[in-house]
Amino acid sequence: MNDKVLGELELDGYVWWRSMEKSMFGSDVIVELLVQDEEKEGILDVQRKAYQTYLENEEKYIGEVPKYILDYYKWNYEEIDRVVYLEEDKQKDTIAEKALFRMCKVFFLFICRDGSFGWILGSSWSEIDFAVLLSEEEPRVLMDRKELRYLHKRNDDTFGLLTYDGENGWKGLKKHSFFGAEENLVIELEGGVEDTITEAQKKAYAEYLEKEEKHFKAFIEVLRATMVTETALPKTLYIDKEGNYGWICYIPWFDKYTGVLLSEETPHIFKNTNQLLKYRKRNNPVVLEDFNDEYSHGNAFVWGEETIICVEKKTHSLEDMLPLIQKLIAFLNKEKDTFVKALIDDGMLELAEEWVSSCVDEAEDSTEERRGYMVDDETAVYLPISEKDFVASLEFDTIDISYDEEAEDISAHIFINCDLDYFADHSIEIYMDSKGNIDVIGLAG
Repeated sequence: MNDKVLGELELDGYVWWRSMEKSMFGSDVIVELLVQDEEKEGILDVQRKAYQTYLENEEKYIGEVPKYILDYYKWNYEEIDRVVYLEEDKQKDTIAEKALFRMCKVFFLFICRDGSFGWILGSSWSEIDFAVLLSEEEPRVLMDRKELRYLHKRNDDTFGLLTYDGENGWKGLKKHSFFGAEENLVIELEGGVEDTITEAQKKAYAEYLEKEEKHFKAFIEVLRATMVTETALPKTLYIDKEGNYGWICYIPWFDKYTGVLLSEETPHIFKNTNQLLKYRKRNNPVVLEDFNDEYSHGNAFVWGEETIICVEKKTHSLEDMLPLIQKLIAFLNKEKDTFVKALIDDGMLELAEEWVSSCVDEAEDSTEERRGYMVDDETAVYLPISEKDFVASLEFDTIDISYDEEAEDISAHIFINCDLDYFADHSIEIYMDSKGNIDVIGLAG
């Protein structure tokens, strides 16, 4: 196609394209123009207008965008530093624009069907290309190039400009300065591309803004009390449809992300981000399929995690049994300390140390005073195991629920795992009767 505005283009899959010679950030580069046309309907006037707008503002973009990429680089510096070796001129506090653009490069100018457009860039610190949306009042870094290809936008009265990548929900940005320097915080809202932003989400965001500083102080206190390191960097504020909200944080010490629930009275640090994303189920703590021939299987939210439950059918309907099952799950959540005490009193902590000390491989830095053993190929456990570490490792695996014919005497066989894996893929088996009495049976598996 020889387009009157875009020039001579070739069709490749879902885009029309051609190469352009550009001078960017101190060097001459080849940038490919990509014009979206997934349905092969031809170029739209709105895309031609977008290209003309880009050309009129190209020098402005070249001048402004480095600041936004630099913000992105600094905010992800801890992760980048673990992946690639960074020379002195590429450190967080000393990196200059020239050094930055030795590490990343503009490959494409992408024009969407609705006239949105932006650059797609590759970088030395990630195998995933990222994008910069240019067609709004202010440039915006998108974490993945596909966010540009599947771009949907909306301007919300509460959250401002939101974008949607077709998979993960609506995303916005806000500024904050938890660590003394102004940084971006991603706002991620649960919902599909056709969903409206709920009133609960707007109310939750207003509450968050009012309490942001208080949340951060409380979060640091919880970190000091529960974790090896006091450093965790809030990257995303996640708000579900029901108004539960929390941070997705990066923990440099462990090189991983975790979820931090903020919408309850005290911050709760989960072991991974999925537990935060699923937390809304605490408002409906039991999700069961209808009874089949013998059993109903489903999930419950216990001790901050999703747990498998199995319920005998017998002669009662799910409608009759669900209130009793929910009451049992509520008891398990309320009486965590009782369970922990029963395990400690029964000698499970000492048994965990016995199992760990029987591991064949010692940790490389094991000493006579501080013995360490490899419980798997990558994880070392050091003796003695503190009670705090033992308790932090406990997580429900499955709950098998039984009841009598009158549905009055409801009881449960409970299987609890440890993460770290102190017991080599074995679970702790517990029986709890209808009065809440707990009997630690031993290990199963």
